[in-house]
Amino acid sequence: MRARLLAPGLAVSLLLAGCSDGGGNVTVTKSTAEGVQVTEPRMVMPIVKDSPGAVYFNLVNDSDQPQKVLSIDVDGTDMAMIHDTVDKGGVSTMTMVHDVEVPAHGTMAFAPGARHVMVTGIKPEIKAGAKAVLRIKFANGKVLETSIPVTTPAATSGN
Repeated sequence: MRARLLAPGLAVSLLLAGCSDGGGNVTVTKSTAEGVQVTEPRMVMPIVKDSPGAVYFNLVNDSDQPQKVLSIDVDGTDMAMIHDTVDKGGVSTMTMVHDVEVPAHGTMAFAPGARHVMVTGIKPEIKAGAKAVLRIKFANGKVLETSIPVTTPAATSGN
């Protein structure tokens, strides 16, 4: 049996506690995607400057309906793309994914070596130790917006 992650009021309180304003800090607006949550989010900076970074998280759908993702954005980046890592004859390649649907009462993992969000054009204000805003838009018009920590590749090795 799967335990509920957070009560809605507690989730909002925790979300707001992690947000601040001004001075390069992040402000998160109210999310409208009831029943959908992001757990274990993080943005990993690239090893080489001006290379793409990656965003990992679990997308949890506690609602009774499947939730189709239309787009994912990360503030402070030029572009965010959903990719799957595919092994072809011992060589890993990435393919862009356009249709992502999280099943009702299901979870979709965005993880290293698998489905993930690649971000390009990372702005100078986005650096290890900072926070970024992850915004996920769904086909039903709802938006999930949350603050995510930015880490170095060394901080996430083994994950």
